[in-house]
Amino acid sequence: MRWRGMGKAKSENRRTRSSLPATALASTITTSSSSPSTNLEETDSPSPDILPELIALIASRLTTLEDFFALVAACRAYRAHLPLSSSNLASQGPLLLVHHKTSASEALYHVPLRRILRFRLPRTPVAVAHGRRSPTCFSRLFTPKEVTLTCFHSFGCRVAIRNIFTASRPEFRICHLLTGERARLPHPPTPIGCVLFSGDLVLAFMPRHRYISYCRIGDAQWQVAWCDEGYHPYSLMFVKGTLYALIYPNYRLAVVELNNNSMVLSFLGDELSAQTVPDSSVALLAECHGEILLIVRTKLYHVFKWQSGEKKWASTDSLGGCSLFFNRHEFAGCLGPDHPGVRRDCLYFTGNFGYWSEYSLVDRSLHEILADYPGRPLREDCFPLAWVLPSIC
Repeated sequence: MRWRGMGKAKSENRRTRSSLPATALASTITTSSSSPSTNLEETDSPSPDILPELIALIASRLTTLEDFFALVAACRAYRAHLPLSSSNLASQGPLLLVHHKTSASEALYHVPLRRILRFRLPRTPVAVAHGRRSPTCFSRLFTPKEVTLTCFHSFGCRVAIRNIFTASRPEFRICHLLTGERARLPHPPTPIGCVLFSGDLVLAFMPRHRYISYCRIGDAQWQVAWCDEGYHPYSLMFVKGTLYALIYPNYRLAVVELNNNSMVLSFLGDELSAQTVPDSSVALLAECHGEILLIVRTKLYHVFKWQSGEKKWASTDSLGGCSLFFNRHEFAGCLGPDHPGVRRDCLYFTGNFGYWSEYSLVDRSLHEILADYPGRPLREDCFPLAWVLPSIC
């Protein structure tokens, strides 16, 4: 099915690129039609065709990472004007982190162009199971004595990577997919369903459970904060450094303060009615330009904006042209109204078996789309995808 509004589809038969390490992605990525990567140490003078003063403006209008990093590689003067920033990457299209079966590696799938850019995440140390070493990769590896599963949680370009082994210690890593910056954290002591980032703070929790595990990068262990009996965080969201929670079972909005082993809740409004959040629905917090949003999924999707003055939710059919991205039950980011190739006022969700969906608030249409590319694994081997939004870096 064609993704409406996401640009003209490119041929799926184009030659795939060689695998690129995440730590070198910024300096080695090239377009398929360009010459081999430019050696950054060999080109020191700016091109006479483009003034360095205009280079940031040009970069902000490029829609593929290949073009951006080719521009960065052109000369030292350009590199000085093109740090990895939201403004310089403002027009970059949404990507999906997918599995590439042929090379047993991760891949970035450019959604508007429907094109694969392959690269390698920092390697996970091999697992030792029953005296035997087994490789780990994005998909499940079935062996007689071990099952390996890798789960991804993302916001912008940051990804939490959880490798779970039945016979060895689970791993928890944080990686920035553009810079290759990474950190290893101890595995959380509690079950995980969702992961949030805020600076060097990482939160992990399971919806409808009483606890939140949290850890700062560099800490030796996680802390676990518990809610009072009867309160269970259902969805969490950082907005301008403040942690908000939707509290189950009454779906009240609250500000959360983590105080060692406890959660201090400051409720902001009344509970939501069963008409607003039916029992069979899914409710998710999101953020758009500093505004707190509530997304309720029944047969359709409904969006509510938090009115801080009146302390209540107000229904809306418009996001001001913005589009929201979710990894199933996690908010993955927001793209602005002028972002090329993305439909305005839409919700994008990842799903199972290599699918994602697009829901339009304008015409209430819902489209489910398959990430169909050479090397796509079989249906039973496809795990939920993860959004990567380069302009949120």
